[in-house]
Amino acid sequence: MTNKTKTTLTGNKGEWSEFYAFIKILTDGKVFSADKNLKILEDHFHIVLKIIRQEAIGKKEYDISKNDGQVVVSDENAEIAIVDLEKIKGSVAKVFEQIKNSKGTTFEVASATSPMSDLHCTQMRASSGKKADLTIVLHDKKSPEFPELGFSIKSMLGSPATLLNASGATNFLYHIATEDNKPIQGSNNMSVRDAAKLTYGVGAQLEFIGMDSDVFRRNLRKIDSIFPEIVAQMLRHYYMGEATTINDLAHKITDDSAFMERIDFTKEMLLMNIKRFLSSIALGMMPSKDWDGYTEAHGGYIIVKEDGDVVCYHLYNRDKFEDYLFYNTKLDTPSTTRHGFGKIYEEEGRQRMKLNLQIRFLK
Repeated sequence: MTNKTKTTLTGNKGEWSEFYAFIKILTDGKVFSADKNLKILEDHFHIVLKIIRQEAIGKKEYDISKNDGQVVVSDENAEIAIVDLEKIKGSVAKVFEQIKNSKGTTFEVASATSPMSDLHCTQMRASSGKKADLTIVLHDKKSPEFPELGFSIKSMLGSPATLLNASGATNFLYHIATEDNKPIQGSNNMSVRDAAKLTYGVGAQLEFIGMDSDVFRRNLRKIDSIFPEIVAQMLRHYYMGEATTINDLAHKITDDSAFMERIDFTKEMLLMNIKRFLSSIALGMMPSKDWDGYTEAHGGYIIVKEDGDVVCYHLYNRDKFEDYLFYNTKLDTPSTTRHGFGKIYEEEGRQRMKLNLQIRFLK
């Protein structure tokens, strides 16, 4: 057996929520499913057999499959500890309350020190760079196997998390078309929304012509060949100030009969593809990395709710997961200077404008 790890760590609410979700699920021994409104489905839960955390110094496994009130902690080489779950369980509520009530951007959680030491955790969250924050082995009545399933964790305790982070790769490019081909005047120093509204105020149209990132464009085309134009249409409505939530923006598009006829989509097809796009972003697709069409978080999503409940959207219930994303996300406006968008400019003798895509949870 190795010595316990003793460390003092600081993190934000999202980072500490990952550790809270870990010890909450570990001590409960199960995780509940939820509907699209995050309401727990009491009769739908998954039994947890083992949790695997990837830390900077290596992988650790937490085995509770014996159901004897203990967790066996192992690293990649050997068993390193056996811990009574009741000891850890006594800290769970305290950890949650300290995370929820803490002020400031980053902070310590004193009540996390003991369970982190007992469980040999060296950090509050998994190593970055992966969509999966926690890997769980579940007892699955539908399968005789026990696969390791990766889950992405989102917290409702801090500021609303982003589903899709803004970057230069999420810029969409538009040509500004006017009836007389005269350039639009007076757009200097305007906000992106005012500039977008100015184009419509003088009878111009924002015609989608491409994206800054060929990688992201190809990724979106794996949803559907016309999908980049659908996202571009959502951005038009958003920056014109017509709608904010994904739900409302989607219905703005379906109400546009001319656009729907041109792309040859039914309402059901459009909503299905938008939901698929959201779940693809949540589980694997990145704007700057070629996407193979598969998920990295193969299990689904875990949400830490404001009341301390932890719920799961398992990909066996993908419809509920996609509905949750559809009804609980919105577009947001990131920094125009950092990502290089929002101004009317001239290129190749024609005026153009870029709009940026960022998707954030409602809460």
